[in-house]
Amino acid sequence: MRSGILALLVICLLAGGCASRQDKDALATSREQATIQALDDDDRYLEEGFETQVIPDPIENWNRTMFALNNGLVTMVAKPVNAVYTHVVPGQFREGIGNFFTNLLFPVRFINNLLQGKGQAAGKEFSRFIINTSAGIGGFFDVAATHPDLQDHVDADFGQTLGVWGVGEGFYLYWPIFGPSNPRDTVGRVGDWLMDPLTYYVRPWRVTLSIQALRAVNDLDSTLDLYDDITKSAIDPYTAIRDGYTQYRRAKIAKLGE
Repeated sequence: MRSGILALLVICLLAGGCASRQDKDALATSREQATIQALDDDDRYLEEGFETQVIPDPIENWNRTMFALNNGLVTMVAKPVNAVYTHVVPGQFREGIGNFFTNLLFPVRFINNLLQGKGQAAGKEFSRFIINTSAGIGGFFDVAATHPDLQDHVDADFGQTLGVWGVGEGFYLYWPIFGPSNPRDTVGRVGDWLMDPLTYYVRPWRVTLSIQALRAVNDLDSTLDLYDDITKSAIDPYTAIRDGYTQYRRAKIAKLGE
């Protein structure tokens, strides 16, 4: 139980407050310069100079210390927990659990799409939620993906929303446990937490923690892959994480602001 809870903390996103599973699948970085190589159709936003913009890092000493701490947790906790979990739990079952939690986070995507003025995207998320909750047995099966107009989730978080509203990112900030961020995305993370249905399921609290731990551990595999992709070949892993995270968030918000 303790390992599961700690894994929950580790996973809140060590390698990227890159928020969602859709983001993780889209994100990859180069080796030494940590520039983004693939962001689906976001590439052109990075080509418009985001990779050359200055990333303010006035508290670099603190950030590097927290990065070293989190990196140790990845090595000593997250990777061993993931190795055991993936060995014990079949892949199809892990996929179903991931689908369930993605479906459960519908309010985060739906509300933020509305706040960003994307009514069509919000409607798509609503349709996906209804179909997957009913025909997909509570969301364990992504039945909506078989529909040509509902194949993918429309990712949105409150940090993106604040960016679309014109709130600046501020300086780079690396939180213990939670990983890379900035003042805007930190506030956004709190906003998403308030929209998460599990935030309000508090009785008994042990059940809530167990569910949160399961969600975290189930998502470890993809998150650790992303973390390794960013850091394993980088001359300075800290810089790779900082640049990759910041450039990616800038590109996403630039695209949403069109």
